[in-house]
Amino acid sequence: MQVKKLEQTEKERTRKLYEEAFPEDSARMRDFYYASRMRENTVYVIENEQEVEGMLCLNPCRVRFGREELTLSYIVAVATGQKYRRRGIMRRILTEALREEYAAGKPFVFLEPANPAYYTPFQFAYASRREKRILKNDACYHCRAVDVGDESLLNELSACCNAILAEKYDIFCLRSPDYLRRVCGEVSAGEGRVLSVRERQASGGEKLIGMEVFDYPDTREQDARVVLPDAATLKCCGTEPFIMARILSLPAFFAGISLREEVAAEERKFFFSLKDPLIAENNGVFLLRATKRGSFVERLSAETERRQHVTALTPEELVTVFFGMQRAPWAEELTSYRAYFDEEM
Repeated sequence: MQVKKLEQTEKERTRKLYEEAFPEDSARMRDFYYASRMRENTVYVIENEQEVEGMLCLNPCRVRFGREELTLSYIVAVATGQKYRRRGIMRRILTEALREEYAAGKPFVFLEPANPAYYTPFQFAYASRREKRILKNDACYHCRAVDVGDESLLNELSACCNAILAEKYDIFCLRSPDYLRRVCGEVSAGEGRVLSVRERQASGGEKLIGMEVFDYPDTREQDARVVLPDAATLKCCGTEPFIMARILSLPAFFAGISLREEVAAEERKFFFSLKDPLIAENNGVFLLRATKRGSFVERLSAETERRQHVTALTPEELVTVFFGMQRAPWAEELTSYRAYFDEEM
């Protein structure tokens, strides 16, 4: 079984498998996906002379990662044809995709799991929670449909949403006019709606404060995707794990980790070992030098493990600890990433 990365002209061959694997998507939704995301993503397949047996898409997503802006990959449309299952097809495809992302120096990849148990064997772990909030039932807020032809509005709304997210998170998908046009196209294909939210001012005017996204006509308010100031919303239920991530390049991932401000020292050294079943280059003993400006990872000889106190870790633990999903005594002096992923892409 050979994994192949499709050329642009070949991607249409995956449509039959997509329709089989995702029957909940309407023909209109599929058409939109193939006309938009399939124009810019990377598609890995295993195929025979007749058809595609398995597929996986890496959709590019512009992400704020600490002080940087990176193009990272969101894994989607993971599918194996029913008659080809239990042959290791998806393991081959996913391993190839992860190794290529590692070679490109990406810190991590992420996905929204339909079934998390499917991805835990590949060292994915939850990295983000979704806090469900609704707009306050207050007469001072006014919602209207977003007009994708209004470039001024798209620019203003992008800046507004990015500013809201930057106040609370270190990692989030950046909004842009192109991003908003795509979201509006996706939602329109599902007969949903995208609304800008304005707050009426005492002076008589209105101030743009964010947006709501209703994916389908029957989307309940508490299931809408919301980017709004906390002051304008009510928390309608508890947070729940939402997005899973998989660590790739250790130097890239740790670059945004630093010593907490309250730590008196300017630098701390942490020794850890890692066992990564899929990316052999991540196996070994490492020295993490953490400063107030960031961290640096250095590979050490195996002899170090006998001379130093070394914490044994897994790729899953790196995700849960450094995305703040759980605490670890050995990492108490280190920051963690505050991540927000609340969308389908």
